[in-house]
Amino acid sequence: MHLVLISLLFLILPLHLNAEPLSLPLDKGRAELNQYIEYIEDKNSTLTIQALLQNTLDWQPNSNQTFNKSYNDSSWWLRLHITNPDQGDIKRLIEISYAVLDYVDVYIVSDGKVQDSYHLGDKHAYHQRVIDHRFFIIPVHWKSHQSLQIYLRIKSSSAVQAPMVMWDEQTFYGFDTTRTILQGIFFGTMLVMATYNLFIFFVLGERTYLLYVGYVLCMPLFLASLGGYAFKYLWPTLTEWNDRAIIVFLAGVVVFGAAFTRKFLLVSHYAPRLDHLLRVSFYGGVTLVLCAFILPYHYNIIAIIVWASLACILALVTGAACWRGGLSTAKYYTIAWTAMLFGGLVLALNKANILPANLFTEYATHIGSSLEVVLLSFALAERINIERRLRYEAQEQTLITTRRINEELESRVQERTQELEALTQQLRDLSNTDQLTGLCNRRHLESSFYDEWERAKRYQRDIAVIMIDIDHFKTVNDTHGHLVGDDCLQEVARRIQEGVRWPSDLAARFGGEEFCILLPETGLRGALIVAERIRNLVAATPVTTRSHSLSITISAGVYSLVPSEEKSIDQTLNFADKALYQAKDKGRNQVFSERAA
Repeated sequence: MHLVLISLLFLILPLHLNAEPLSLPLDKGRAELNQYIEYIEDKNSTLTIQALLQNTLDWQPNSNQTFNKSYNDSSWWLRLHITNPDQGDIKRLIEISYAVLDYVDVYIVSDGKVQDSYHLGDKHAYHQRVIDHRFFIIPVHWKSHQSLQIYLRIKSSSAVQAPMVMWDEQTFYGFDTTRTILQGIFFGTMLVMATYNLFIFFVLGERTYLLYVGYVLCMPLFLASLGGYAFKYLWPTLTEWNDRAIIVFLAGVVVFGAAFTRKFLLVSHYAPRLDHLLRVSFYGGVTLVLCAFILPYHYNIIAIIVWASLACILALVTGAACWRGGLSTAKYYTIAWTAMLFGGLVLALNKANILPANLFTEYATHIGSSLEVVLLSFALAERINIERRLRYEAQEQTLITTRRINEELESRVQERTQELEALTQQLRDLSNTDQLTGLCNRRHLESSFYDEWERAKRYQRDIAVIMIDIDHFKTVNDTHGHLVGDDCLQEVARRIQEGVRWPSDLAARFGGEEFCILLPETGLRGALIVAERIRNLVAATPVTTRSHSLSITISAGVYSLVPSEEKSIDQTLNFADKALYQAKDKGRNQVFSERAA
């Protein structure tokens, strides 16, 4: 019987033992405080520091792991007991390295009385912090042989975590400088990659690069918000926005990531079913951005973490499917998203209290996103290299043909020369022609426009521009699909070409569903006649597509002038475009002209 009682006593006692007090000084300049923490849960958030000091409560000892209670609505009280056995005074800093806690109330107690108190957390303006730092830093001062109890009350709509370390000042600021430099390298890398690809977008006009830039910018802004840098440097007084920013930028990662994936991997061609899921991912991300301003943070953060994790998996599966389908650049993409998925899952598991909070789990997303951004940049570079290689191969084929012609018998020189000229013309046509519609492309239009502009300016002759846009074309794409949209573009282009009469008139696809017609030696009246003829040709007969017939209309803007030094091609295009939008504003399916000043 005595043995049974003794055994039960040993089983019960550990449940009520207090955590071991920490004795100063520190040998290595820092000490993990996890094992010295005791805690109690205040489910109704009614306890006060006076109640804790006056009553004996059932404090629970923490493990060696970081104090982590995931997402909940309770308040949590933490207690530390730290003594100074030395003769001299000792000053230390206690760091709570989790920047998105809403409320962190600190009470330093000596001999049962509150000696100092601090009210921290990102629900207070940044300038109210006792020490200027993105994390929560608590200064503590022990006198000779003094014992202090440090109480912390933590309440947060984010994950309740308290990774606590005690430092001496010199060691802390040395470590923090190194940590800040590493973060600076990360943010600098992301900014450089975004700037570099933004320049490429301006040069090439390829929307894929712009989507990539949006993705690259959202990722560091999300991590800066999560790590406290954004609250410190960007919006130190906007406490409500500080929570929403985490949701908005992580949702932005999903939105831009889904759009970039669809565009870069040509998913509608290589994996049509996954393309539909990517659309769902895109619109889900947009919805979560809106929800960030409506629903409580607690629900939003769980939803966005789950949604972002699923989006990462979907992107990875899409990359693998396109890689298997024969798209060579998909291999870099797949590897890149593997790194990103790994980092995102580690962060999600950390916030769900499945993985412990440490340097690796806290910065896994930084590591994964850095690798992903670099690898995606390689993928974009590979795409440029493939296009360049195709051009080189075409040029090489021309050279081979030339050498073969020179080696032929003299009697066949003329025949081979004609073949070469035909091949050269074919290459020129390919480089100057929009492959979908068969019209001239924008590059050829700009080149021809410059020549005609200079000629008209020299001889003071009229020149006119017609800008044409297919009405409600986005609805056609969204409702019937891009392939049906392509059919519509091809038929409208054919009717535009039919409506242009003179050989000198140049019709080109300007971009998307927009077309441009250049009319040399043509005044406003003649240009209006051409535009109206084309409008009637398009509206007269429904367009036959691969699925069914569609009634299509166009709107057109016309502008005519005599070129001079005070005027420019860009101004001319802008006036024609302005007239186009006036035609749309007036109800579409009509022609509107902008008169020269």
